[in-house]
Amino acid sequence: MLKFAQPQRVCKIGNVLVGGQPGENPTVLCGSIFFRGHRIVSDPEEGVFDREKAKDLLDREGELSAETGIPRMIDVLGETTKALIQYIEFVATYCDAPILVDSSVPRVRMEAIRYFANTEVACRLVYNSLDEHYTAEELACIRDSGIKSAVILAFGSKTGWPKDRVKLLKDGLVDAAESAGLENLLIDTGVLDVPSISWSAQAIYAVKEELGYPSGCAPANALYMWEKLKVRGSPDFQAVVSAVLALPISWGADFIFYGPIRNASWVYPACAAVEAMVAYGGRPIGIRPAKGHPLYRIF
Repeated sequence: MLKFAQPQRVCKIGNVLVGGQPGENPTVLCGSIFFRGHRIVSDPEEGVFDREKAKDLLDREGELSAETGIPRMIDVLGETTKALIQYIEFVATYCDAPILVDSSVPRVRMEAIRYFANTEVACRLVYNSLDEHYTAEELACIRDSGIKSAVILAFGSKTGWPKDRVKLLKDGLVDAAESAGLENLLIDTGVLDVPSISWSAQAIYAVKEELGYPSGCAPANALYMWEKLKVRGSPDFQAVVSAVLALPISWGADFIFYGPIRNASWVYPACAAVEAMVAYGGRPIGIRPAKGHPLYRIF
């Protein structure tokens, strides 16, 4: 099994540890809620949604997290500032997990973290994400808000090869993040399409081996655009996606964006099984799983 030569950084965000040697702290799963097209949302501009159904989704994922020993972060997406703030307030009320502040519009993300600055929720927020196109305004906003955690996207038009993604980090992206006061850097190696998840996994390995930062990726970005698989339906979809999610975990991923939170029921058991095997395989090389690891929960 894997053991990285570089000392591994472990980030504590809220009640969750992210990072470490494979087999120590389990991979954190990130399910998405309130995304574009999510049926529980009736007005994405105003942030109107079915609160009962949203709570049910959060509760069910929480139960699965406790049962399997797999920690979680909630990827909260919003199309407008008003919507994103309302979504975060709701999730923070009914869930104690870290919350990813996510929007395709940088201004929305910035206004949301500014709103929660100096609140009890702030320590649980993870800015998602900072990439090579960051602006001085964005860095200043993060610094002024006091947010200490962010996903750093090490991916771009000229960073296809795994080594190029590491170079992007070394050439200034990490320095920019730290200049904004960020302390917990979660490196997302990016995903272009399903076959390229193999390169994403290799990049995860390279980041951890060379830099020691917690690293992961978002296979969901490609999986849910795989039309030939989607039309096959269940159980083909669940089986294939479970196998795809296992690949980056086996290469050392510290976090995985698995897609819609409704799929937690089969994602958590699948990933817990992989985690348990990784942890068991680490025993001969001196790696000891953290208390509550899936190795101790699912068998």
